[in-house]
Amino acid sequence: MKRLCICVIYDQENIIDSYIIHMLKEVKTCCTYLLVVCNAKSDWQGEDISLYADRVVYRENVGYDAGGYKDALCIYTGWSSLDAYDELILLNDSFYGPFYPLQRIFQTMDAVIADFWGLTRSQAGMMPEGMRYEAHIQSYFLVFRKAVIRSGAFRTFWELLTYPHTMDEAIKDFELGINKCLKRNGFRDAAVSDLYSSVLTARKNENPYMEYPLQLIRDCMIPILKYKALFFGNSGYAGALKAVRFIQENNLYSTEYIEKHIMRKSKSEKGWIDFEVLEKFQKTHRRIFIYGFGTYGKNLGLYFQYRGWETEGFLVTSTTEKDGQAIPFEQAQIEADDGIVVAVGKRQMCMEIQAYLQNKCKEEQLLFPNL
Repeated sequence: MKRLCICVIYDQENIIDSYIIHMLKEVKTCCTYLLVVCNAKSDWQGEDISLYADRVVYRENVGYDAGGYKDALCIYTGWSSLDAYDELILLNDSFYGPFYPLQRIFQTMDAVIADFWGLTRSQAGMMPEGMRYEAHIQSYFLVFRKAVIRSGAFRTFWELLTYPHTMDEAIKDFELGINKCLKRNGFRDAAVSDLYSSVLTARKNENPYMEYPLQLIRDCMIPILKYKALFFGNSGYAGALKAVRFIQENNLYSTEYIEKHIMRKSKSEKGWIDFEVLEKFQKTHRRIFIYGFGTYGKNLGLYFQYRGWETEGFLVTSTTEKDGQAIPFEQAQIEADDGIVVAVGKRQMCMEIQAYLQNKCKEEQLLFPNL
């Protein structure tokens, strides 16, 4: 089986992390030719990825992953070169892994009747602006078979695709668009997660890799963990932490790759709390309170448990019945050596809390997310 793989990577700081090297090594075992497209022209730091790829191309970050794939197919490789391959793999660097050999996944899917496939299927739902979408194969890992890559419909899709300007446009025009185009032209899809429908019952509007990361890895043999699953704002965050623990306990992968990447990204990603600063903060204050009892706050509490750190409880400005264990700030009796970690992911709300607390606590008592 001859496979061409196009892998698009991007990093705001132009750093090649260890998890990317691991991914490229594993992907190379499954493909004949590996083209890596770096969505940044500046010098990259870290290990030389050309050691693990057949070709590396550097371009401006125009059009997100979709733009990288478009240029790779329309410019860097050319359509005639696809005739030499049985399958085309498109993937990005948005996940950790693989935790299991990719060869095993390809062997399993070789027995499935489909013209294109991926690891997970997103259920039908609605985008934030109100646009409805159908169930579709998620685009972080896609495999297209010969019937698709030699079709006029596939080539036309890429040639007519405009470079997305926003992530929502990338999802709508590329991820949803390629699924819709191929199915409209009679091509059949499949997902590895489809094979485990008895243990994975994603509901409408649910994103399986965000909501069920542990089940995907443990029960469905999906060999990846999406980086976004470890965002504090993810409602499936508890499962993501359990997934990391499962990976570690079963020696599936060096979780140090995950920890180092998350630690670095937490310093610059908006809405994140710098984990290095957080660790120092909890060590230098007698008691730690978490300000916020929504998804973000509860998940930060789970992270404290994961690290074996103690918290005194959750603080809120005012309580409602659903707040449960949350303590109104005015009743908390905050001492001078206590620390408060503000745990909300929205800038406006964070600024309102900052204004509320600035005359009630010393500056060194407060830790805020990156705004």
